[in-house]
Amino acid sequence: MKAAPGATRVLVCALTFCGHMATAAVAQDSGPEAMASELAGDLNALGTEPFWAVRIRADAVTFSRPGKDDVKSANPGPVTVEGGAVWTVGGGPSPFKLTLLKAECSDGMSDRNYGFRATLVFDSKTLYGCAASPAAIAAQPAP
Repeated sequence: MKAAPGATRVLVCALTFCGHMATAAVAQDSGPEAMASELAGDLNALGTEPFWAVRIRADAVTFSRPGKDDVKSANPGPVTVEGGAVWTVGGGPSPFKLTLLKAECSDGMSDRNYGFRATLVFDSKTLYGCAASPAAIAAQPAP
């Protein structure tokens, strides 16, 4: 079937406009309000080699490592930074700082994908991993 004269140009213009609308919608969804919403709920951060985990809940932040006692502290709340947030847990037996930045992340050991890159700093060590909400993690294939 042959397109009417000018129909191709209209279709290309319509697709281009739709593409701009989709891009604008994505940009709007990734603004500060969307970021704050993603960081407001429960989050799980984890890393491998060495294994570690940080569970962020409304009332507490728990740092776990194999062979060590869990360190549970009051949740100080995040400090928003460009593209993410930082939790600084001072005092106690193992103070630490966890930074989550919005970016696709893979833990390197499973087929799971996470919405945040995680950086954990404690005892002069810097460890890297990924983070997402518990619901987002549970919705993916088991490792």
